[in-house]
Amino acid sequence: MDASQQKAKPQTTRVQARGMSEMDDAPSASKESPTFDTDDAGVTGSEIFSDMLRHMMAPLLIGMVFGAIWQLTVMPRIDTFVPNPVHGAFAIYLVTSPLIYKLLIGLDMSRAGEYAMGFAVTACCLSMVWMFGTSSVYLAGFLPAIAWLFISSFWLQFEFPPFRYGLWHGMAVNVGAFGGSVLAFIYF
Repeated sequence: MDASQQKAKPQTTRVQARGMSEMDDAPSASKESPTFDTDDAGVTGSEIFSDMLRHMMAPLLIGMVFGAIWQLTVMPRIDTFVPNPVHGAFAIYLVTSPLIYKLLIGLDMSRAGEYAMGFAVTACCLSMVWMFGTSSVYLAGFLPAIAWLFISSFWLQFEFPPFRYGLWHGMAVNVGAFGGSVLAFIYF
């Protein structure tokens, strides 16, 4: 394959996308278009599957467990609707977020605060909506679930900063905590 054919079919992988932003910042001496090494295979199915487990299923299941624990231990003792199991799951997850960050993201621990801040932004917004009563099932339950599935279908292909992973995981914990608390209420 000669150079003109490579320019006609650009392929951008995760590593190449990171390099492109660095190239945009550097002053270019010529007007040539950048060429990329196309020997990289791109994002493989196994990488997407492992990312799906780390960024979709693990936060969802953690949220289900935390929501079920809150439903079974705290809700029988209080007479009000607030704090509900989703609030409890958010609080427990936020306290354990450095450990969860290390297990799921695995980046430098100095950036764990960014992850916690991204999660807290999602948790605060959704927690306020969960206080509205019965309409919160639609506004904080079903709509974020649809948004989370939509976002997850695109975000699995890319690497993101910890803040964005926190936003993504916050939506998964919200969906999981709601589902886990409903299942715990029905079956226990």
